[in-house]
Amino acid sequence: MNRDLLKNYVKNLPNNFSSRENENTRLFENINKALKFLNKKLIEPGTRLLDLGSGNGSFYEYCLSKKIICNKLDGAFDNINFEDSKLNLKQDAYDFVYMNSVIEHLNDPKNILIEIKKVLKAGGVLIIITPNFKYAYKNFYDDPTHLRAYSHVSIYKLLQIFEFKNIEILPFLINKPNFFWKVPFKFFLASMIPFKNHTYKKLPIPNFLRGNSTAMMAFCEK
Repeated sequence: MNRDLLKNYVKNLPNNFSSRENENTRLFENINKALKFLNKKLIEPGTRLLDLGSGNGSFYEYCLSKKIICNKLDGAFDNINFEDSKLNLKQDAYDFVYMNSVIEHLNDPKNILIEIKKVLKAGGVLIIITPNFKYAYKNFYDDPTHLRAYSHVSIYKLLQIFEFKNIEILPFLINKPNFFWKVPFKFFLASMIPFKNHTYKKLPIPNFLRGNSTAMMAFCEK
């Protein structure tokens, strides 16, 4: 996809939260909650994070406000194509690489996964957020920029192929008890939650009903 189309895509991304700040706060807190649940290191002040596919940069700016040492790259705003470009960043430099709604837009993730392994520190964590096609199949291809679909099984196997370690896949749920991440049928249970988003501008949703039921989070280490 050319850069002008990517810019237009980023510009028109919907915001279902009360504000962009609210969205990033919930996202950041949920990622750290999941990292703690998995007994992995947290994203804290002084840690180094690379935001790949940073879009409008709002999550990057939020991380900076939390005193995280953060860099960003995006195909719409930087001279880079994740399918064939080198990252040209210092190797073994980052504690975290974060990709939210990126991998499903790539025909072939081979190049970017190899590049990520180069820039992650030993034991550094890759975080991928993407739709779980097993439960998002009805509307996955409603987005014309979606090119490749993953389930929680296939994303696990993909990360295994590239020799990432300690791979964990969780449903992407907001404001849910850890119980939802412990049950063996957690992805099915997540898909049954009636509301996909969090606090709508005109419709506050009770905490026990909130959650994004068809997305998943993958965590793995170099």
